[in-house]
Amino acid sequence: MPKTEIRIPGSTSNLGASFDACGLALGLYLTVRVEPHDGGFDIELSGEVSNGIPRDETNLILKVARRVASRRGTDLKGARMEIDSQIPLARGLGSSSSAIIAGLSVYETLTGDLLTQDESFRCALEFEEHGDNLAPGMLGGLVVACVTEKGDERSLLAVKRHWPDEIKIVLAIPDFEMNTTEMRRALPESVSIADAVFNLQRAALFQAIVSERRFDLFAEALRDRLHQPYRIPRVRGLGEVLKLNDEIARFPGLLGVAMSGAGSTMIAFAFEGFDRIEAEMRDRLNSAGVSARTMRVDVDNQGRHVTEFGR
Repeated sequence: MPKTEIRIPGSTSNLGASFDACGLALGLYLTVRVEPHDGGFDIELSGEVSNGIPRDETNLILKVARRVASRRGTDLKGARMEIDSQIPLARGLGSSSSAIIAGLSVYETLTGDLLTQDESFRCALEFEEHGDNLAPGMLGGLVVACVTEKGDERSLLAVKRHWPDEIKIVLAIPDFEMNTTEMRRALPESVSIADAVFNLQRAALFQAIVSERRFDLFAEALRDRLHQPYRIPRVRGLGEVLKLNDEIARFPGLLGVAMSGAGSTMIAFAFEGFDRIEAEMRDRLNSAGVSARTMRVDVDNQGRHVTEFGR
């Protein structure tokens, strides 16, 4: 029987000042190989999801596929699913968003019912509200995502921009998870006009510097007053890593640093000097008592990729 391979990139969101509005697809992948068969679902796990992820009906990918089938009045065939992930769980790298997009793709694979982009996002938002992770997982590249509401239905307006190939990503991934809901509670219910304007200016600046290649302004575009200052006390070492934005001149090739999503991962943007940047991020986290692994990844400008074999 035909086998289909679904590959979804992980993502980083917020990007400093662009809180809840902007995300970037990363070259870390969730891969699902689907082979239809009669009967139920057999799930095999490997990689970052090999421990602690359910193999039964509570598996998020399967839950999404079944929800979409129910919503569209379609029968879902059984299948063998091999799920392999390079995306660390609960580290601010879009692991749940990639699973949701994968679930939509599993539904399409098993039914032949292809969803429009709007239908896909409407279904995805039933499982989580992070459009700035969902949209990059689907589309790739740098994406601005705005949640829209029409009656009881919510969807996303998403605009993708090609990311400059020469700017790479350095990740510092601590050995502890962060709960997004708890990190959201750290934020104030209201902020001053001055802080809101500060972030609006820099979120707009971020898009402009990517478009016009004004990379000398990168660190300024990442400065933020809406979320990172309130999360610093909850993430050991975060404040010390963020100070790199004031020390750019000491690290040739470094453009700027930010928190990835709600953490715990820290992300650096650079075009050279990667080994030194990785070492500095590790050292600053280690000095705060945090063990972390580092890696360099490219930005994925393609997004979801589906390949069918055996026909």
